[in-house]
Amino acid sequence: MIKARHAAWADWIFQPYLTRLCRRHFHAICLLGNVPETNPDLPLLLLPNHSTWWDGFFVYLLNKKLFRRRLYLMMLEGQLARYKFFSRLGAYSINPHSAGSIKNSLRYSADILNEKIAPRPLLCIFPQGELLPWDKRPLVYKNGLKAILCGYGGKANLLPLAIKTDFSNEQLPNTFFLFGENIIVNGNKFGGMQSLQEIEETLLTDLKQRIIQKEKGRMLLGRQ
Repeated sequence: MIKARHAAWADWIFQPYLTRLCRRHFHAICLLGNVPETNPDLPLLLLPNHSTWWDGFFVYLLNKKLFRRRLYLMMLEGQLARYKFFSRLGAYSINPHSAGSIKNSLRYSADILNEKIAPRPLLCIFPQGELLPWDKRPLVYKNGLKAILCGYGGKANLLPLAIKTDFSNEQLPNTFFLFGENIIVNGNKFGGMQSLQEIEETLLTDLKQRIIQKEKGRMLLGRQ
């Protein structure tokens, strides 16, 4: 597997580049609702839906704007092998076609949660395990999250996230974020995968309704 190899110079290059890229391709990127309070002494597991190529970039942006933790993001090995620069930003790989690679990646994920840094790291995984249409229901989460939590064994913040890109009568699309409630989990003691799927489905429905109702949110990035 390809491990993350954080480098400060990579952030210095990528953050302004991503800002320009998003302003070129999006009318606005907005947060609806509030940012739940998380415990900085515990690692943060961020669980977004995955329906666009941009989602990993959105997570990077959210971390820079809101959480400011050391970011790790699980990425398909074929993609990361092609774009190895992203390992310098915290991406690491998983090969879903190799049982050995899956085991190594899940063990590495658990090790990330055990990192004793302040604040504790942010680990983002896409529980669906693949890029799927936004409105595909029911959501089907892979079992990797459960294996990571069992391998870790300690307490962690677990934060659901809904992402939706919508044209909203603009020439360029808008992207909206909505966080669910932060859940403190303890090793393998959590509500279970089905419960997390249902929480995310409810969150996605809520986000869609807020967009329809033209809720005013917090603009994280907009065109100049």
